[in-house]
Amino acid sequence: MTTKIVKDQIGLEELKTLAKEFYSSMIKGVVDIERGVVAFGGEYHMDANITLIEDGSSQLNLWGFNVYFKKPREKWLEYTSLINIRPTAGNFDMMIGDEKIRQKVKEIVNSKII
Repeated sequence: MTTKIVKDQIGLEELKTLAKEFYSSMIKGVVDIERGVVAFGGEYHMDANITLIEDGSSQLNLWGFNVYFKKPREKWLEYTSLINIRPTAGNFDMMIGDEKIRQKVKEIVNSKII
């Protein structure tokens, strides 16, 4: 299982190659909205989640998403993941409910993929 932390940027073709390990037409990812870093890859969001925790992230700042390569870039993000369920933070669903957090996830993820 391969996960990759992206602190700067990653090319779309490299990301698609990483995605082939499990899903090919999409890739799972987790973003640290405080540090502005993203981990891509793995079979489950928890794989990327663990990678970021080991790199110094705090669980409170981590949010899961999926990138669907066949969708237009403005619609390719899905903000759904089991790691997003956190009642203590007011998120009771797999979908990121807070629009401000979704927007921050979108900005960070899209800034990393070139």
